[in-house]
Amino acid sequence: MLFYFIIFTVVGFFIGSMNQNNEKQALVIIIIIAVLWTIGHAPIWGLASLGEMVIGYFIFKMSQ
Repeated sequence: MLFYFIIFTVVGFFIGSMNQNNEKQALVIIIIIAVLWTIGHAPIWGLASLGEMVIGYFIFKMSQ
């Protein structure tokens, strides 16, 4: 569980860093990844991955 938390938080951080000028695009990418994770596994894991990627994204935004 901790492994996935770290992975998705880092993914969210890198998505934010790659899309610095376009916040909407970064959030759409995060939502698409979460939906794909939901389809592949279960809705609760999609919701968890969404939250973890958003945490990573906001960590990046606060570090600017």
